[in-house]
Amino acid sequence: MRLIRLGPLLCLLLLVTTTCSGPTQSAGCAQGYTCTTLRVPLDHQHPDGPTLDLAVMAADNTDAPRGVLLLLSGGPGQPGASLLTRLRNNLHPDVLREYRLVMFDERGTGANGINCPALQGTVGGSDFLTPPAEAVDECAQRIGAGLGYYGTPDTVEDIELLRKDLKVDWLTVDGTSYGSFTAAQYGLKYPDHVQALVLDSVVPHKGFDPMGVDLMAATGGVLAAACRQDSTCTTDPVADLAWLVQHGVSGTDLMESLSVASLNSVNPSLKGIPSILHAARNGDDTGLKELFEQTTSKGLSYDTLSAGLHMATLCSDLRFPWSGKADRASALDTAVRRLDPKRLYPYDVATARNQLMIQGCLRWPAGRVSTYPATQELLPRTLILHGSNDLFCPLEWAQWEQAHARSAKLVVVPGSGHSVQRDPRGQDAVRAFLLV
Repeated sequence: MRLIRLGPLLCLLLLVTTTCSGPTQSAGCAQGYTCTTLRVPLDHQHPDGPTLDLAVMAADNTDAPRGVLLLLSGGPGQPGASLLTRLRNNLHPDVLREYRLVMFDERGTGANGINCPALQGTVGGSDFLTPPAEAVDECAQRIGAGLGYYGTPDTVEDIELLRKDLKVDWLTVDGTSYGSFTAAQYGLKYPDHVQALVLDSVVPHKGFDPMGVDLMAATGGVLAAACRQDSTCTTDPVADLAWLVQHGVSGTDLMESLSVASLNSVNPSLKGIPSILHAARNGDDTGLKELFEQTTSKGLSYDTLSAGLHMATLCSDLRFPWSGKADRASALDTAVRRLDPKRLYPYDVATARNQLMIQGCLRWPAGRVSTYPATQELLPRTLILHGSNDLFCPLEWAQWEQAHARSAKLVVVPGSGHSVQRDPRGQDAVRAFLLV
């Protein structure tokens, strides 16, 4: 998930020249698309105050028979406009013909998004790596007084302004990972303006535990199932992972690498992972070191995924053990003592305590706390996609989302990982749903 301190245009990233006041066509946009900016208030309660300029890229088929398909990227912290030409490849040509595809830079992302060099250099786009205290402090100081205006509800209001700017009555919204959370929040707040939702690799709209307990509890089942599907796997990857954690290997580093490996663009089958874990347990950590190097988010630049926005959004969106309490450290200690080690297995209590969201937000200045619609039932017609090997989002989250939607279909794709629309089977499911 992620967000940020914003500015002009992501089209700038594409060497486009545009104005901040309205739509202009530029040769730098992808062929068949137009780059514009959307000006939004930093604080939607005070529209006459400071503003942000968000980059928008929209297909030129304004007469598309099924209306606008808004694609939301993940993070929080990923841009939108610069990803459009790549992410449109995840959609069937029939969908691109029937819908007008639109993406935009959510507040705080892209070339003019929040840039916190120290935090970016140490955790990059990670959801798990423990952030250095001084990097967190420096980032909060950089963002300054506007720090509390990068929660998901702020982005939801930006989407509503985008809908009005596009002059359409309804949006079909397709969100992946954190984008699924934003899409669902928009569907809860503005159900009369949503034609349908596609929620890929779901982050449940109720939120989740920032200690990562659900994900840790699901890891063993995912690894064991991946091993059963691989005829060369003759070891117990769950026991091996637990042994490594118990003998000094960082649990957050392992969560980072295994989760990144489960991306559909990396190694969704998790092939080879069990043998790497087993070798490391038996004294040969060469493969594990290589895995850490090859599956790290540290190298991501802020305009690819902003660590600062990530922190600002999560610290506003999530509920922490210290919420409303002056002594955060004591409240965290109490919550950690209550954890059930059996539910954390193959990880441990230290892994839960050292999560990026816990250690980062523990130091983050108190700001606006995100508030959400009172209803917990999604009303729009909804497709939920989940990859069985996803180590970012457990299946439990997708099942909860289906149970809290009035008309939702859950499609679990065996052997697929995180970001199911990269998988042809996921693309087929979306095509069938959107073109019904």
